[in-house]
Amino acid sequence: MPDWMPLWGTTVLIALGTSLLTSIVAGRYLSPLLEVRNRRFQAKMLTREKFQENMLDTLSAVMHLRAVPVAPAASDTVRTALLAEAARWSAQVDETTKYLTDHAVQLLFAYRGSRLPELAVRYSGTARAVWISDRSKDRKLSTLHDLTRHCHALFFDSPVHSLQRAHSWTELERLLTELETPEPAST
Repeated sequence: MPDWMPLWGTTVLIALGTSLLTSIVAGRYLSPLLEVRNRRFQAKMLTREKFQENMLDTLSAVMHLRAVPVAPAASDTVRTALLAEAARWSAQVDETTKYLTDHAVQLLFAYRGSRLPELAVRYSGTARAVWISDRSKDRKLSTLHDLTRHCHALFFDSPVHSLQRAHSWTELERLLTELETPEPAST
C-alpha cells in the first residue's frame, strides 16, 4: 500500500473489493440458481393447491348429489330445478376427475417419498375410473366420497392429527386395492 494511505484505508479497500467480488459472483451465479429453485417450489405448491382444490370440488359435488334427491312429490318447477342442479354437480365431478387424471403425473414431483406420490396418482386414476364405471349412481357417489375423504385427510390434514392420517392412509390403500382389483367374471 502507498505510504500516504492510512491503515484503516487498506481495510476499507479490502472490504470494498470483497463486497464487490461477492456481489458479482452472487448476482451472476447464485441468483439464477435461486430463481430456478423458487420457480420449482412455486410449481410444486401450485400443483398441491390444485390437487386439493379439485379434490374438495369433487367431494362437495358428491355430497350435494347424495344429499339432494329429487323427490317424486315435488312440483314440476322444483323437480326441473333439482334435476338441473344434479346435472351441474355431475358435470362438476366429471370435470374435476378429468383434471385429476390429466394432471396426475405432476403429483409425482409435488410430493416426496416413495408411497405418497404413488397414492396421489392412484387416487386420481381410480376416482376417474369409478366415475365413468358401470356402477350404480349411489355406489359411485359413496365410493367417491370415501376415497376422496380419506385421500384429503391423508394429504391435507394437520400433522397434529397423525392418528387420523394413519387411519386414512390404511383405508385409502385398502379402497384403492379393492377398486383396482378386477372383479371375477361371472359365468
